[in-house]
Amino acid sequence: MTRHWLGVALLATSWLLGLSYYHQANWLAWAITLVVGTGLFVVRASARDVGNGLKAALQTPGAGLKAALQTPGAGLKAALRTPARRTAAVALALLLPAVWLAPWPYRAALLLLALGLLQDALPVRSAGFSPHRTNGLRAALQTAGAVLLGQCLALAAYAGLTARSHELPWPLPHLLGGIARLLGMEAAVDGSRVAIWSMRQVNSLGATWGLLVDPASLAFVVGGAVLLALEAWRRRLGLLALWRPVGALCLAVLAWLPIRAGLLMAFYSHRLLRTDYEAPLDLMTQFWSPWVHLLLLLPPVALAWRFASDCGVPTADCGPESRIENRKSKIAPAALAGLAVAALCAWAWWDPPGRRKEGRVLVDEHHSTWEPTQRPFDTAWYGHDSGYNYACIYDYCSRFYDMGRLTTPIDDAALDGCGVLIVKVPTSRYDPGEVAAIRRFVERGGGLMLVGEHTDVFGTGRHINGVARAFGFEFRYDCLFGVDSVFDDLYLKPLVPHPIVQHLPPFDFAVSASIAPGLSRGRAVILGTGLKSLPADYHASNFYPQVQDRPDMRYGAFVQLWATTRGRGRVVAFADSTVFSNFSAFEPGKAELMLGMIEWLNRAGGFGYLRGLLLALGLALLALAFRLARGWDDAWVVLLAAGTLGWASAAVGVRAAHRAAMPMPAALRPMTRVVIDRTASDALLSKSGFIGGKPEGFGIFERWVLRLGYFTARRSGPEAFGGDLLVFLHPSRAVPADFLAGLVRYVEEGGRVLVVDSPENEKSTANSLLWPFELEVKRQTKHQGVLAGPEGWPAPQVHSACEVEGGKPLITLDGKPAAATASYGRGRVVALGFGSRFSDAQMGVTGDVVPDPELRKVFDLEFALLRAIVEDRLRE
Repeated sequence: MTRHWLGVALLATSWLLGLSYYHQANWLAWAITLVVGTGLFVVRASARDVGNGLKAALQTPGAGLKAALQTPGAGLKAALRTPARRTAAVALALLLPAVWLAPWPYRAALLLLALGLLQDALPVRSAGFSPHRTNGLRAALQTAGAVLLGQCLALAAYAGLTARSHELPWPLPHLLGGIARLLGMEAAVDGSRVAIWSMRQVNSLGATWGLLVDPASLAFVVGGAVLLALEAWRRRLGLLALWRPVGALCLAVLAWLPIRAGLLMAFYSHRLLRTDYEAPLDLMTQFWSPWVHLLLLLPPVALAWRFASDCGVPTADCGPESRIENRKSKIAPAALAGLAVAALCAWAWWDPPGRRKEGRVLVDEHHSTWEPTQRPFDTAWYGHDSGYNYACIYDYCSRFYDMGRLTTPIDDAALDGCGVLIVKVPTSRYDPGEVAAIRRFVERGGGLMLVGEHTDVFGTGRHINGVARAFGFEFRYDCLFGVDSVFDDLYLKPLVPHPIVQHLPPFDFAVSASIAPGLSRGRAVILGTGLKSLPADYHASNFYPQVQDRPDMRYGAFVQLWATTRGRGRVVAFADSTVFSNFSAFEPGKAELMLGMIEWLNRAGGFGYLRGLLLALGLALLALAFRLARGWDDAWVVLLAAGTLGWASAAVGVRAAHRAAMPMPAALRPMTRVVIDRTASDALLSKSGFIGGKPEGFGIFERWVLRLGYFTARRSGPEAFGGDLLVFLHPSRAVPADFLAGLVRYVEEGGRVLVVDSPENEKSTANSLLWPFELEVKRQTKHQGVLAGPEGWPAPQVHSACEVEGGKPLITLDGKPAAATASYGRGRVVALGFGSRFSDAQMGVTGDVVPDPELRKVFDLEFALLRAIVEDRLRE
């Protein structure tokens, strides 16, 4: 059974490669470990297997002996005991919806199980494969699938628990310190850190769950328990026979874990001593390396083989009188298992939004001088402060809600009539009376949004925690960075998202802090992985730490958006205030997240009290399903498949319920939306507010749209046709036929289009967009000089421009049209041939630029052009 334990170890490691738990997913390495790990479960017929099978067949008169003699590998089949053909077909049918619905890499577990069942339902018969070999393969597939399913549940629980707190409780840090000293290191324990001395510096290594109980070891234990359960089923043992091998497995791994942590600390110290004095100390990679985790699973493999492989003496065999033979009696436990899992998943996922309230949304400006909302982002105010505020997101939210500002101390009277209170990066403290008023406001049914920032910059962490601690959680004084790519922190919503994030596209964080929920009740609306946490650097003016791997860093999973309730009210906490600044607020997902948080907070009631009943019902149904399935040989595979069907049903049902109960709010006031196309154009735009100043970038052009009081959105495909103006910036991608047909309809029905092209766009596909409107950018022409537009328009100088043919000339250069417009149906199309003048490299490089007179002409030309198109001033 040694190979089986190696297979469990490889499958445990595969999750670290496919889940982006530490590093970003490495799909090739994941596939290799998955295939090899599954292959290790394949067994071959042995003389004992065949002999036992024949012996059993000899005890069965007539047909049993004949079948045994005519079927090669019959003994192995008896040993592996794969499900009967009809049972496998039923289980496969129950499993397929989950296979289709599950995302990768979770789908691999279900797919392996389905492939194994498919071979049982439709046996392979060919000259190249003997029955005993195909039997071994399908048993291996089913075993690997079951092991993977157990491991994925274990890792989900591990991520949720460690995201709350990475710190080991007392006295476990002292255990690690004692091990370090036992191994010859000069070490001491300081709270949740193990300080290890070296000549260069004292290294305060975090005493964390990741150091003592890593995710791979947990997955190995759970996968091993599943393997032992399958072995017990194969040998027709009772469940009580599992306590000894599973207990031995757990004890063996528990005994190994402190030794494992000691080896990691010793290896870290060894690398530290061998690092040149002038070389950087980049030594933390060993703690999140999948291959180190796999190597350290070899001792548990040996221990499991030695102490946990024997399932004990068989209990009374399930004779014919105890087996379930009635088909109807098999339906009941399968149905109950499916209903049980559906109820448990609904308990875990369902968060009924409740009815919508009518209260105002108030932003606290009294306690914050950071990210103010009062001064508009207009065409006259430039520089750093113009972008670093919440004016645009406030204006946007005012189109959906009755918005207001608090400019006085908070008390019950100030919150009278308020539905949602937004507390953002406070720069002054809340006195106890104000905190008490906020707590009473929430308990009466109000919604509270807390928006924090990294570290404790300018005291904002301490001030906001004065409010957060009243609800059982707090913001950590840290920064979160990506393990692989430091400033890349992309959030992809899960299969069943919380109502707050259900409408989010892929979302880029700037640099967030993490939230410490402690033991408080609530939900991690956004739980990020592949992250490392660095504490505040109080020697820096903004407390921002230098981005380097340090021994006191935490790594793995962290909470970045937390939701909880108190009394009849609700609280959400978000740890990255920067993303709602003017320079970032309308990148993908930012505005949707703000509306999602407000909308969820602006609701009350619902059926949340039913969630506790779902938990109790699910556990009771699951126990009853197992009770009724006693004596059924193939129960495990049918119950497991029925459970996956329950999971898939709950996922679809809860997701639909959330969308129906809390759709995106409808706008109450009109607004102008400018859509930046991402179907035909892939020009560089800002990411997390950052603009690189490259010639192929148009981040400033996009951001300056906001100065007109318009709102931007990046869209692709049919969604691009939902705004008042559609802009193509240096289109260079092939234009799909259905997209072009949609573009024509959009313009014909009154839509407006701006195509920005230039000689620098060498792979231009602009003419593919323009030909239906009888416009063309003549790429063989190139001019430079001063532009001449309509009366009153600015006339900046350009270094290159293409001539635009067709339509009505709008802007000329040396008498040649450099921009033209054409009407089509009720809409209009404008084509520009000097688009590079609006590139980031020629628009000031960064969004903090204060323009000189010549650059101001370029800005004002953009404003004049956009106003003319949106307000339809270009009619012939």
